Parts: sequence; structure tokens; C-alpha cells
Amino acid sequence: MKKISITLGLIALLYTVQAQEKNVSTIQERLTALKEIKDTRSLQSALKKLERSKEESDRMLAYWYYYGQQNEEKINLVQQAVIRDFPNGQLAIQDKLKKISTIKSLAERDFQFQALLKEHPNAPVSFEVYNMANAYAAEGNTEKMIEYATSYADRALDRNGNHLNKAWVLSNCAQILSRSNPKAALPLLEGGLAYHRSDLSKPEEGETEQIRKERRRRGELAYYILLSSYADALGRAERAPESLQLLAAVRQELMQKLPMEQANLEIIDGAYLKALLANNKYADALPYLEEDYVKGSAGVVTVDLLQKGYSDRKGSLEGYETYKASLDQAKLAHAEAQMLKKLVSKDAPDFELKDVNGNTLRLADLRGKVVVLDFWATWCGPCKASFPAMQKAVDLYKDDKDVRFLFIHTWERGGGDATANAKKYVTDNKYSFEVLMDLRDPSSKESAVAQAYKVDGIPTKVIIDPQGRIRFETSGFAGDEATAVKELSAMIEFARKS
Repeated sequence: MKKISITLGLIALLYTVQAQEKNVSTIQERLTALKEIKDTRSLQSALKKLERSKEESDRMLAYWYYYGQQNEEKINLVQQAVIRDFPNGQLAIQDKLKKISTIKSLAERDFQFQALLKEHPNAPVSFEVYNMANAYAAEGNTEKMIEYATSYADRALDRNGNHLNKAWVLSNCAQILSRSNPKAALPLLEGGLAYHRSDLSKPEEGETEQIRKERRRRGELAYYILLSSYADALGRAERAPESLQLLAAVRQELMQKLPMEQANLEIIDGAYLKALLANNKYADALPYLEEDYVKGSAGVVTVDLLQKGYSDRKGSLEGYETYKASLDQAKLAHAEAQMLKKLVSKDAPDFELKDVNGNTLRLADLRGKVVVLDFWATWCGPCKASFPAMQKAVDLYKDDKDVRFLFIHTWERGGGDATANAKKYVTDNKYSFEVLMDLRDPSSKESAVAQAYKVDGIPTKVIIDPQGRIRFETSGFAGDEATAVKELSAMIEFARKS
């Protein structure tokens, strides 16, 4: 069953349907009233009536109710019926937009998109328009990018109900354009920088001093990010010396305002390192390369660049191996320090779950082992993206009887057999995972183990020491398999010794 994910287009659709309601409660109020029906038979009767209605707004009310319940099976059924019975309705338009977005040829996508807009000129398509602008920016087609970016600025509104600033929108798209057509991107980036400087100096009506400071802080971060993109575009446009000169001046200015400007300086430092390398100033770049190497930053640093910087600064490679060994020691120390920041110590709630084969496992029976819990679901993209790294971790400890990995499937959605689906996914992808099922309670709709461990997002990994205490909790997946395996291994080894 396909994963249902909300988009800005669907959010816009919700408000469009709301606007179509005449002299009745808004769809949000009707939805709230529907959720407050406690009697199951009355609720089912109300939903059936909505699903059979000849009014699109009633059908959409049922759709949004099922969406809130994460019932994918009913979502799909109602969606198909609405599209069939209201071919010119907003949900049908969203379905057409989704199909258009899958067209590989940008020219054909543009043709189909313009045809749809001609047929439905008031369709809520701001998000799709912005995507088209960025797609043309990636191709280096400045004319079409500007056309779509301008359309987006005219259609979209900010939190105060005002149209977006065109220079700001164009500068955002120009950051993508700069990779394929940097010379064309430069004036658009300059326009965005001018807008940011002007916007930062304007107090908004009715805002408090605290709100103004926070708005200015966010605005300054956006300004320096854009400035970094502008410097990068200068380098790409064969104006690398200008890029370095600009960043050196900005960096000097920010350093005089430390520690207040630390966050902005870190943004500029990243761009400054790139500019140093673009100008072949490897010796000057060496301190930044060392810092990135030790911190394991996902930047431009490589061992080859370290060697080049060392050679240029020292005049030869004499002593390089000793130097590199000291950096490696510092890197290990930094990684351990970062890991210890995540260290906790609290009792792990006991649980008893069945695996996908019907066998029962109790956490208390694993006392004396390091236990790694990985909370996941078949519908969770980041969970599945992390699995190749998790398989490497499982393989690393496959012969270690004192370490146990438990993959806890939780928060199942929609109909179907969640256990069968979880088993099929793991089997089809040849993962040697021990999968336990944390199924939702029929009355509370909660997954008890995830609730006991206060899981608020998946994937979440919990490392439990041999004494039954939680030592580490991590969530999400950054995409770097090697780093993920190293970090998890370090946590396991720390828990083992604790």
C-alpha cells in the first residue's frame, strides 16, 4: 500500500474546500465535530453519509477525517471516488498535478502544466509553480525560471497575507541556477541581498522588541547563507579572486563582533574555505581543513587536501605521518565527546512482544546483554533508508552473543496485516533482522512500547546496557552509512563497559 504524505498542495486544497462552504461551519469545525462523536455506530453512519453525498465538500470532509486517522485504505478509496465523481474538483486537480510532476521531460511537463492552468486558472498550484521554477533553474534556463518564479511570487502569500517579494523568490531560485548558469544567477542573487538588507531594517507593525530581535536573527542567517551562495557563484563565474576578497572582508567584520556573530561566522567560514581552495591557497586553508577533518564535517575536506595544505605550508611532506596521526587522535576524541553528550542513564521499560513468526520475547530475558532497539515502520522512508547501515551493524555483531538487535515495528497505518507486511518487507530486502510487532491497542490506538519509551519520531534507536538501563537515544538518519555504523558501534561498546 502506498505511503500517504501531506504536501503544501494538499494543505492548499484543504483551505480551498473550506472556501467553497457557503453559510455553514468551516471544514475544520465540521471535522472537529465529527471527531467528537464517541458512539462508534453513529460515527460510522455519519461517515457513510458523507461518502455517499453528492457534494464534494462532504466527500472531502470524510477524506480529511480518514487522513487524520492515518487510515490509508479508506483514504485511497475516498480519493478514487472523489476524483471519479468530481473530475474538475480540487482533488482531481491535485491528482493531475501529481501525474504531471512524474513526467521526465521538462518541456512536456511545462506543456501539460500550462494546459492544466488554462483549464483551471484558479487552481491552488503555488507549490508546483515553485518546483517548476527550480527545475528550470537546474537546467540553466533563466527565462523559464524567471517566468515560473514570478508566477509563484504573484500566487503565494506570506504569513501576513501579502504577496511574496519577487526579488526574494528569484534569489532563492538563483541559488540553484548558479550551478548551471552562474553568470545569469549573479544579478538575481544581488537583488536578493539588497532585499534582505532592506527588510532587516524595517520593523513590522505591532511586533515586540523580542519578536523583532528574533526576526532579525533569522533574517541575518538567511542573508549570510545567500551571501555564501553569491560568493560561490562568483567563483563559478571565473571571478574567484573577487569571491575570496568579499568573504575575507565579511569574515573580518564578523570576527570583530564575536561571540554575538558566531552563527553567521560559521556560515561564512564554510564559503571562505571553498574560496581559498578555488584560489589554490591551500596553506591558508589548512586550519579550516583540520577543523573540518577533526569534527567529521560533511564538507569539502579530504585526506588529499590535508596533505596538499600541509605540503604547501611546510614546504615538504616531512613529518606528515606524525601530523596526520595526531589529527586522527583528535578526531577520535571529538567523536567520543560528541557521543558522551548523548549519554543518559534511566531504566528501560520492560515489554513483551511477539515477533513476525508469532514467538514471544520479553526484554527482561535479555538482561546481561547490550540491546539495540530500532523503532521503525514500513511506511517510514528514513527508517528504510537507514536499514543498509543497520544491516552492516548487525553483521558486525552477528557472532557476538552479548549484543542483540531488535527491530520494533510500530505505529502501523491503515488496513491490512501489519505483521505480514513487516515480515515481507524485511524478507524481500534480505535483511537479517529480528522484527517485533508493537501493534496499536484497539481502544487507545497507541503502540504501547513506543509510548513507554516516549518515541516521538521514527526511526528512533535506543541502546540498553547489560544492567537494563538506557544509555543512548538517537532519532533520524543523516544518510552517511559509514558514520552511522561507527557511531552505533561506539555506543554499543560504551554501553557494554558501563
